[in-house]
Amino acid sequence: MTSAESGLGAPLPPDLAALLTLCDGTADASAPDRDPGEYDPGRFLAQHHLLPLEAVAAVRGGAGAADAFRGSWVPFAVTDYSLAPWDGLAIEPGGRLAAFSQADGTPPSQPLTAPGYGSLGEFLNASAAAFVQGTGPLTREAVPGLHRGGLVWGPLPGDDAPWTPLHPGGDSAG
Repeated sequence: MTSAESGLGAPLPPDLAALLTLCDGTADASAPDRDPGEYDPGRFLAQHHLLPLEAVAAVRGGAGAADAFRGSWVPFAVTDYSLAPWDGLAIEPGGRLAAFSQADGTPPSQPLTAPGYGSLGEFLNASAAAFVQGTGPLTREAVPGLHRGGLVWGPLPGDDAPWTPLHPGGDSAG
């Protein structure tokens, strides 16, 4: 982790370092060996991919060359990391989360205030509540389900994307 942190130009918040130690990112939707019938695999964090440590540096700017608007924020999840510029979630050293968008230059300077997004711990707990019980603040936007044996958030668009919610009849994204 220490060499990765020096490449980032910022220390990883302890919660993010612990998460990346357990799971260093999720499936890259652009991977050449990906099953083309899968619906955007790896978006298990409420429609976001968990970036592997090496991609955290790439999204941030790498080699300590962080864009000024990012300051101490460290990106850790993106909506689609096969296509730049990225949109996603960032975390500050104190653990608060913020949304960012490289396309329009929206800086991750204002912490998110939506329920379930206050800190990485709160976000992961809200994700677990959605997975295990089908409840919680994250289920207002989408609900977890299965598509071809993989976890996705849906409902999925189109008739050719069969999707089964994990908790039919629970909170729903309408």
